[in-house]
Amino acid sequence: MPVFNLNRSSRRPASSSHRPHHGAPPKQGHITSDHPLDQQLFDYMIVVDFECTCERDRRAYPNEIIEFPGVLVDVRRGIVDKERSFHSYVKPWRNPQLTQFCTQLTGITQDKVDKAPTITEAIAKFIEWYHKTIPKGAKVVFATDGPWDFKNFLYTMAVLRDNVAFPTIFYEYIDIRTTFARIFNKGDPIKLDAMLKKMKLRFEGSPHCGFDDAVNIARLAVEMMKRGCIFQFLLALPLDADEFHYDLEGIPLYRREAGSGFVPRDDVEEAAKKCFGEAYFTFAKKHRKEVEVYRQDLAAAKVERAAAASANRVFIRKDGGVSNWELRRNIVVAVFVALIVGAMIGFLALR
Repeated sequence: MPVFNLNRSSRRPASSSHRPHHGAPPKQGHITSDHPLDQQLFDYMIVVDFECTCERDRRAYPNEIIEFPGVLVDVRRGIVDKERSFHSYVKPWRNPQLTQFCTQLTGITQDKVDKAPTITEAIAKFIEWYHKTIPKGAKVVFATDGPWDFKNFLYTMAVLRDNVAFPTIFYEYIDIRTTFARIFNKGDPIKLDAMLKKMKLRFEGSPHCGFDDAVNIARLAVEMMKRGCIFQFLLALPLDADEFHYDLEGIPLYRREAGSGFVPRDDVEEAAKKCFGEAYFTFAKKHRKEVEVYRQDLAAAKVERAAAASANRVFIRKDGGVSNWELRRNIVVAVFVALIVGAMIGFLALR
């Protein structure tokens, strides 16, 4: 049975004694339906794509995080909320002067990092943003494209090498690339552009801009969820070095004590209930109503657009252009009539 790391002093397996008794009806929990977005285990996803210092053809270069995006995905609504997302540049200290290659690759200038907070200060800014943005009672998970951002840049380089302390919420995450390979590409991992193309999406923005990369990973994740993919395999970083990580009060962890692996839905729900208490149900009730209204408005808008398109006979061409066939028909008729009238006038003039 998986064990939840709610905090370092209290780690115990979920048991039936914590579930509602058969004699009393259980309180209504979070959204449950056959809708693919309601099948997800988490209410929000935060997509991270770090950009780091680098040099051309130097694999052993001591990378440091210089861009820290956290793009918010509202899972139940199926939207990438760029306006409410987190973003910060970070000032490096090992190699404070960016290489020309790094600036050309990422678009990050020396001026941006010189004015930026340190990595510890950026983490503090992120925590402040998290508490302001994420409703209490909501289940949240991090996601990346591949394991490198958290396993290499965060854990190996920032934590183990530079002794930077991160909250334990960064120690569990979803690997979008591996999940995509398993479900949509016969187990073969492919790059972000190829994954987007397979989902009929195009990259938006500038490659190697951390925020733009994270936005596109988030768009990919939303499309995967809409097509029935359920994210429940969590990668877990080691929690051995206590001095380099710390728990955030009131925020649960969903990882298994054994480390990476599939986390059952019931275990996620149980961990959230234990951590949030009544706030879990308060958020669930409010969130359910908001999502229902959002989906109703979305469906109504879709019907209105379809009705308007039918009334105006507006068709979308393959190249994305719009043609109003009634207008074109009227123009053709007008030109044809004008030609006939002109011919008749000419004929009468000759007579």
